[in-house]
Amino acid sequence: MKKFLLLIATALIAIPMIATAHGPTRQQVIEKITINATPDKVWAMVNDFGGLHNWHPAITSTELTSDTTRVLTLASEGNPTINETLISSDDEKMMLVYKITGMSVVKTITFNSKDTPYYTLPVSTYKAWLTVKAVEGGTEVQWKAKFYRSFMDNPPVPEGQSDKDAAKTIKGVFTAGLENLKTIMEK
Repeated sequence: MKKFLLLIATALIAIPMIATAHGPTRQQVIEKITINATPDKVWAMVNDFGGLHNWHPAITSTELTSDTTRVLTLASEGNPTINETLISSDDEKMMLVYKITGMSVVKTITFNSKDTPYYTLPVSTYKAWLTVKAVEGGTEVQWKAKFYRSFMDNPPVPEGQSDKDAAKTIKGVFTAGLENLKTIMEK
């Protein structure tokens, strides 16, 4: 009985330590908006892989380097870039799937005695889905992404590089884009 209680006590101490001694956890962000416009009209705007700058306020330009790759230039200091690849575009389902394949390093800090890059967005292994569908009152656009934070080491984590920071940043990107898309589509 004593051995069993010792085993339980050891497990209760070790499990929280193990739980906090891991790298990043996969995050997911889902944002939706209803737009007073037809699904076909909204899909035409969303499905233009080379035209994100036409509706997202943070993007100053979109350069198609092939039919399925683009470079986004952001309106923030230093005009950082994001490279993305189109995985699929389905007109029947009105779904666009893409992933981030590279980003600019906007700064580098020394953290825990090693150089740590800060990328355009604090995310890695990012994959996203944009879907358009008819709903009561117009069209619903859903933007969903799954990703990890860009800082892959175990805690402690540099400022602005936590799982929470990554999710908050992507939520902000989605919200700004969807709200501006709504404004443009409802003119």
